[in-house]
Amino acid sequence: MSEQDFMPIQNFDYLEFYVGNARQAAYYFSHAWGFTPIAYSGLETRIRDRSSYALEQGNVRFVVTSSLEPEGEMAEHV
Repeated sequence: MSEQDFMPIQNFDYLEFYVGNARQAAYYFSHAWGFTPIAYSGLETRIRDRSSYALEQGNVRFVVTSSLEPEGEMAEHV
């Protein structure tokens, strides 16, 4: 009897990384690997708990996110 995946992944939009410093990670991916920054959210956009940068290269998209608070689920993972 062969098992089949009842819910196979067809595609995904982006891969998100929790990092210690989102601004520095975005700089690294854009300058070292040629990714283009396409979006930002953080204090200036009234998001108080995290900072995120979306980067794109062709059909590959990354989001790098860092916590702006010392406690919480995201800060614990980093």
